[in-house]
Amino acid sequence: MPHRFQVFEKIAFSLVVLSALACSAFIAYETSPSVRETLYAGKSALQWSSQYSFACSAPVADACANLPVD
Repeated sequence: MPHRFQVFEKIAFSLVVLSALACSAFIAYETSPSVRETLYAGKSALQWSSQYSFACSAPVADACANLPVD
């Protein structure tokens, strides 16, 4: 088999696997409320983390001192 067909086969296989993964994730999201709660908790934690890291990236000395540590 020529090399270009092997590359095409790998790409096609990757797309099929990613499609199956997306379908499985969607089914888990729709059927299990705990998955939804976990995703929302992760989303809020990620937003808080990004706000904290953005504030702490300032060139001011001790920029993180004013942020709550709760």
